[in-house]
Amino acid sequence: MDENTAKVSDDLTALRKIIKLPTDLTSGRWEIFGTPEYTGGVPGPTDYMTLVAEIKVPAGSNGFPTNSDNGSAYIVPEAARPWISREFRSILEKHKNSTLDLAGTKTCHPYLAKLTQTDNPVSGFACTTSDRVFLYLSLL
Repeated sequence: MDENTAKVSDDLTALRKIIKLPTDLTSGRWEIFGTPEYTGGVPGPTDYMTLVAEIKVPAGSNGFPTNSDNGSAYIVPEAARPWISREFRSILEKHKNSTLDLAGTKTCHPYLAKLTQTDNPVSGFACTTSDRVFLYLSLL
């Protein structure tokens, strides 16, 4: 458990150096990990780089609006990180190593972000509750 949480950050300033985020966000946790995940030994090739974040959204915020027409997202097997809230983690566990059809969910929608340094788009999805947003983006 400690090894998994060592990569988790609550520094939104550092996250903003990676992806462009709405400016009114004040707190959250995030992590970037590779698939397959390196667990020691000789490192192998990384097929995916994924960013997951759970961010508190201030009251009255627009949060993460739907800004993409891509209606599905592949969920890597390692996505259900132990620090993610149960409601969001259960979505990831249910759809791990498969494609999540976002049209079939009430709380999740496609989301397109841009990398801060290159302005290149990255896609994924955002799931919302009353005060939190879970963000899943495929970076590579």
